[in-house]
Amino acid sequence: MESVLLTQDKEQRFLHINENGQTCFLDHQGLLNFHKGDSWWGCAVGFRALQLAEHLFSENATPWDRFHLYIVSAHPGPGVKDAIEYVTHCISKNRFRLTEQAEASDGCDRNMQFEWWISDGRATANIKLRENFVPEKFFTILDRIKDPTHTQQDKKEFDQCKSELSDLLWQSTLTSAFTSEFLPSPLSIGALPDA
Repeated sequence: MESVLLTQDKEQRFLHINENGQTCFLDHQGLLNFHKGDSWWGCAVGFRALQLAEHLFSENATPWDRFHLYIVSAHPGPGVKDAIEYVTHCISKNRFRLTEQAEASDGCDRNMQFEWWISDGRATANIKLRENFVPEKFFTILDRIKDPTHTQQDKKEFDQCKSELSDLLWQSTLTSAFTSEFLPSPLSIGALPDA
């Protein structure tokens, strides 16, 4: 039987993670306060992916812990990175890496991937946003926004699109929004996955 988090409580906007034997309770609003930017879609998708990681790592009744985590992200955006830092502290602890494609990119673009590998020193969770969850419209507007001649209307339309995507993600169950695979081996710090 799947947990309530995966199947029923679509709007659940918090997660738990251990640090130094203490359980930290983190919510999405705290992430938005930490982020202080306008990448709320990136914050939402990063936070939701980490909610799924919490479930995967905690299935055996051992809560996941910040101490052992290492994350590789195929998404270079600031909202996603802030979600990872807010929840795991992996970036400030030098236990974070972008994939080569994400490192070579010029920030968010239509070629970015919504995929993460989260390792706890014993195993690795590979989490991906389902294909076509993000509509072509998002990337079309993103292309316009990246053009120096973009208009205020383009920016307004992009903000609306990010808001709609965030709402859709919060209204979706984790299993309908993401695919996941639990790999039995950990990633070494600094290593990239074979993907």
